[in-house]
Amino acid sequence: PEVAHTPYGTQVLTRFLDTHEETLTDEDVDALTRLLDLADNPLMDLLLARTEPEGELNVPHVRALLERLRQA
Repeated sequence: PEVAHTPYGTQVLTRFLDTHEETLTDEDVDALTRLLDLADNPLMDLLLARTEPEGELNVPHVRALLERLRQA
């Protein structure tokens, strides 16, 4: 199902993809897919560094992409 993201989350993701879309690796795409599978609030908490990745999200390529998103 389509997940409705808050305007801030949409801005961050749009800005990031506009900048990096051509250079995303397969690992980046996997990490982004995992993050976008989250519900809105958990995703925003991760983007705003209120929480850190846990469980299946707590892997190096997801953490690396999340750091890049937080700087976008």
